[in-house]
Amino acid sequence: MKYLDVGDHAFASGPTFLRPDSFLAALSQTRRVRDAWHVRAVWRQFARGARIGAKVRLGAAARLINRNVPEAAEIGDESVVRGILRLESGGRLAIGSSVYIGDGCILSVMDSIEIGAGTLLAHGVQVFDNDTHPIDAEERVTDFRKKLGYKLPKPIAIGHSPVRIGRRCWLGMNSIVLKGVTIGDDTIVASGSVVVESLPSRAVAAGNPARLVRMLDLG
Repeated sequence: MKYLDVGDHAFASGPTFLRPDSFLAALSQTRRVRDAWHVRAVWRQFARGARIGAKVRLGAAARLINRNVPEAAEIGDESVVRGILRLESGGRLAIGSSVYIGDGCILSVMDSIEIGAGTLLAHGVQVFDNDTHPIDAEERVTDFRKKLGYKLPKPIAIGHSPVRIGRRCWLGMNSIVLKGVTIGDDTIVASGSVVVESLPSRAVAAGNPARLVRMLDLG
């Protein structure tokens, strides 16, 4: 079987799947016709919208929404994606090799998000390089009406700034990283933390807003 079986992980929802080159290849991984069609559909969405490295695995619930060119999204070798990756027009996403993006994760890209090799995002982690809505209340209403299909009287500005997450980091479950943040290599963000300011390498941070708890001695 050519899938990554993580059924013994309490918070992972089922296996992840290598890119199938045919329906029969998908069926050999899933063993069920309906699941094989679904896995192929998930992979088609990613293949159309990103440059994908070797031995990348996708969960059945993974999604990629790319409103930019396909070259704007890159997923490195042997990474696993279970969550949702969304690129707005102009957004750029670079995911390094051996990165894990768990169930329920959301990456929202309006500017750029970079994630270094070997970094783990536990289930429910959210990384936003943008405010998602305007700060001005009237503009928020106007922006929402756009989503309902109305034409905007003028362009709406939404704040955004790049996010950089280093190599071998670990972001605990349900933690949040907001726009303009840089997280150094090997840093751990505790579960439920909200990161609004940059963190150094080899640090442990926790809280809302996240604060430095201690530095790691990694030898």
